[in-house]
Amino acid sequence: MSPIKNKISQLFKSKKLNVFVLFFIISLTILILSKLSQNYQGTLVFKVKPTNAKETQVILNDTSNQLKITLDTYGFKWLRYAVSKPIVEVDLESDVILKDSILIWTEKKGFSNISKQFGKDIKVININPDSLVFRYDINQVKKVPVKADLDVSFLQGFNTLDSIKVTPDSIKLIGPASLLKDIHFIKTKHKSFSDLKGNVDKPIQLVVDSISDEVKVESNMVQFHLEVSKFTEGVVTLPVTIVNVPEGIKINYFPKQITVKYATTINDFNSISEEDFKVECDYANSKNKSYLIPKIVASPKNVKNIRLQEQQIEFIITQQ
Repeated sequence: MSPIKNKISQLFKSKKLNVFVLFFIISLTILILSKLSQNYQGTLVFKVKPTNAKETQVILNDTSNQLKITLDTYGFKWLRYAVSKPIVEVDLESDVILKDSILIWTEKKGFSNISKQFGKDIKVININPDSLVFRYDINQVKKVPVKADLDVSFLQGFNTLDSIKVTPDSIKLIGPASLLKDIHFIKTKHKSFSDLKGNVDKPIQLVVDSISDEVKVESNMVQFHLEVSKFTEGVVTLPVTIVNVPEGIKINYFPKQITVKYATTINDFNSISEEDFKVECDYANSKNKSYLIPKIVASPKNVKNIRLQEQQIEFIITQQ
């Protein structure tokens, strides 16, 4: 075996073999180039992509729509179809006829547009079948609210006067009525914001995975904006007003004043006064009890977490 191995090794080291391999590669390259430079006819299956549908139309997916197209071109041109999935566009504005609520593409109307997609070096010989049917539904527009799936917490001493919401608060959907009727809202992706001490302004993605591809969603993003401020606590003492006391009845009640606590931003603290609040008790809601329930009926917009120190107002009827 050793002499045989030596002969093979010497053969591969031989300059004659190297020259032979070089000439073989050159010959093979010339042969391939020669073949690719010749004209060939062949038939390929093309997927069909409908274009230029009217805004009021939704073309329903139909994977069976394909065209077998016979082409005449150089071998080099065939290489592009060997490495990619062939697709041709069908113009639903100029190359179809409307019949019985369906769109019918015909070779007679659409041959020219199909040919233009291949360029001048590729000749379209034949297209089969000679017609295609596209089903469609009428677009409807529906606005649905956006539900913010957001968890927000603040660093101690910080808070916000804003509610948790996103912009825009509703999204427009365009699609078949049969698909829109069961869509009542769109949620944001779940996101957590913790220990906030500064403003938030971030885009949030919408969850649209479950929505059909036949439904156009106006946007798949919304903006979450939140003003975060340093907060402090305020306290005011307010007179209690009794309303809806029947004519002829006089009552005495205690306490006559009530303490109200609230939270607001440091910047707004000095602008808030007792006159901005009002506490009332509705006698009509006493239901023969010996106490009334105080409620805040007026308060400034720039406060939150309003708390009444007393939850009941004792009263007695002094005259009837």
